[in-house]
Amino acid sequence: MGEFSLPGRPILEAFFNEHVIDLVRNEARYKALGITFPGAVLLHGPPGCGKTFAVEKLVEYLDWPFFAIDSGSIGSPFIHETGKKIAEAFEQASKVSPSVVVIDEIDAFLAARDSSAGGQHRVEEVAEFLRSIPKAAENKVLVIGMTNRLDSLDPAVVRRGRFDHILEVGMPSEVEVHSLLTAKLAEIPADGDIDITEMAKALAGRPLSDVGFILREACRLAAKSGAAKVGAAHFKTALDTSPSRMPTEPKPRKIGFI
Repeated sequence: MGEFSLPGRPILEAFFNEHVIDLVRNEARYKALGITFPGAVLLHGPPGCGKTFAVEKLVEYLDWPFFAIDSGSIGSPFIHETGKKIAEAFEQASKVSPSVVVIDEIDAFLAARDSSAGGQHRVEEVAEFLRSIPKAAENKVLVIGMTNRLDSLDPAVVRRGRFDHILEVGMPSEVEVHSLLTAKLAEIPADGDIDITEMAKALAGRPLSDVGFILREACRLAAKSGAAKVGAAHFKTALDTSPSRMPTEPKPRKIGFI
């Protein structure tokens, strides 16, 4: 198992390498000191900041059986049914461990139980997760949650012992965009006239999905014109015709640990 790489997200890359991959790679060494398996991880931040991208890359790297939990896959209007499906998902993951359970938009299930919405459904769903998440590591199941609304989660969920690590992921910085563009441009035919530094300045603070779109659009324009390589002019046109859809100025990007 080689090093895990996450272009454009060096801090997340370092975190996953230290707190997940190194524990898996050196299982015997950690077990001798009572550390058995990575604890649950929760990523939070605004839409488009790259949470899903990071998790997909980690799952791809680990190459373990993968189970997704979201409102579309296990949500049910029938009382008791959603809680039952949550328990079944964790049970199936345990049977084929080591495995990964990814809980997308976790706030849909784990909002505070004293909130007015959800009633008995909400109480049962939260209770089932509170039972299942601590047991997951014992069964070699890595749990990763994602949310855009950390402040809405039930306080019992964000305690250590449930999610050991809570990471805030903001919009990418200029340095991170530069790293991602450098990695991506190395994979395609590109002219030497592309100024990656200027592109990174223009795209810093925008969603990572914007960076990927601009890159694809520039390549499309190059192919349309019959060019063998993508060049600076193609990127300029792609940038000029693809303004940010952010409704307001984004807050400064940061990644934090709780």
